[in-house]
Amino acid sequence: MKRLSIAIGLSWLSCSVLSAEEYYIDSIYGDDASVGNSPETAWSSLQAANQHAFKPGDVIYLHSGQIFDGQFRPISSGADSQPITLTSYMDGPKPVIAGHGLTRSAVFLENLSHWVIDGIEITNTGKSREAKRVGVLVFAKNIGLVQDITLRNLLVRDVNGVISKSEGGGNGIRWEVDTRNVPTKIDNLMIENCHVLRCDRDAIKGWMDPWDDLSHLSTNVVIRGNLLEDIGGDGIVPIGTERAVIEYNRVYGARQRIEGLDTKEVTQYAGPSIGIWPWSSMNTQIRFNEVWGYAGTFDGQGLDSDFNCEGTVFEYNLSADNAGGFFLICDWSKHQDSGQSIGNKNTVIRHNISFNDHLRGFVLNGPVSGVEIYENIVYNTIENTYQLIVDTPWEAGRFAESVEVRANLFYTTGLAEIYQGTWDGSGMGLWKYQKPINQETVRFSGNAYSNIVNHEEPSMQSLLKEETLTSLVERLKVDPVTRAGFNKMFNFLEDSRYYSRIKQAL
Repeated sequence: MKRLSIAIGLSWLSCSVLSAEEYYIDSIYGDDASVGNSPETAWSSLQAANQHAFKPGDVIYLHSGQIFDGQFRPISSGADSQPITLTSYMDGPKPVIAGHGLTRSAVFLENLSHWVIDGIEITNTGKSREAKRVGVLVFAKNIGLVQDITLRNLLVRDVNGVISKSEGGGNGIRWEVDTRNVPTKIDNLMIENCHVLRCDRDAIKGWMDPWDDLSHLSTNVVIRGNLLEDIGGDGIVPIGTERAVIEYNRVYGARQRIEGLDTKEVTQYAGPSIGIWPWSSMNTQIRFNEVWGYAGTFDGQGLDSDFNCEGTVFEYNLSADNAGGFFLICDWSKHQDSGQSIGNKNTVIRHNISFNDHLRGFVLNGPVSGVEIYENIVYNTIENTYQLIVDTPWEAGRFAESVEVRANLFYTTGLAEIYQGTWDGSGMGLWKYQKPINQETVRFSGNAYSNIVNHEEPSMQSLLKEETLTSLVERLKVDPVTRAGFNKMFNFLEDSRYYSRIKQAL
């Protein structure tokens, strides 16, 4: 018998935990009447595990290649440096927890701490779509603190929530925090090296209730090295976090369920969605990610700095071939004016690349403030006319309040446009020209353009007619830190599914 990489995955587990035990579940040859503590006396179902109070350091093994029907819902917590672990044994494919849509989530960790779930396949496909359906749900309610949850090497697939955002959607992996009665947060949540496939509506997403209370934000949330494919709506959305880190993730093909819907249905039913964006969060770090192939223009961008956030930093990310464009920076003035939202403050967008995103570059939507956009590259050879920067209102006619755009490289073979726009009435997230952008609130300096008219700024530069991604990146590698960052970014992109397309532009 060979356990799958247990020595590696649990190398940090203290050998001094003499009370820790091992439990085995074998859906073919097991028996729930057995004691479960050896392969020969394995349980047969998740229900046996759900009724057992595991101790710190215990490990639960699911037999590889087998299907385990129902919900995994443990009842006890591990301890500091002694997590309880769910993983697999024997060589073979990942064991499958199949929820069949019978419960909201196939895996449910409710008010539990110190857990590791590693190397499991998880599905939750019901006979029909159902709102708020989830693959893995980490839930913290009125408990004060939930800590040390690791979700690693999971395949979470085929979760058929509803496509409608307003009706409740659904998620592959989700965490929720309810602080309405007792101040509560999650500390140290790791979602790492997971594959989220064909999940609706969203892939990885958080939630905080109430969403407008930023006094109990979850800390040390890290979402790293995940692959997201064929997602119905949003990709990665940290909500209710302080200093979350979102890095080295790949998003390939999202917002994929709008085909066949008319304009009104897409707007009112499917709703807007974007690759990676924080909401009701502080000081989020979003770096070294790639987002490809978003469908639809409402919103449809690769990246977004959303409202009720401050101090968000985007750096060394690639946005490519997204129908709605590169970047949205937005602030819903309605909630800011009511006192529910702090607005969108002090976003930093630097050293990112937009590679042949469609339609537009940056959309400033609402009274965003303190935004810095510098040393980014927009490379676009596919649009005859490209809405490079559009400043638009989000209700009440309020445009961007303070944005600095400096030292960016804007290479477009088509004509680049910069303007202040208004909603064009199509309902698909498009804006029509109203007048020149207000350069007192959106300040430009030292940017370089290849093809633009009717725009002037201090220290404005020109790009060559024939530029490559390599030549543009070399222009920005002026200091060791930036050079190291771009080198790290391209090392990451060498493993991209679409690297051959990138390589053609180098």
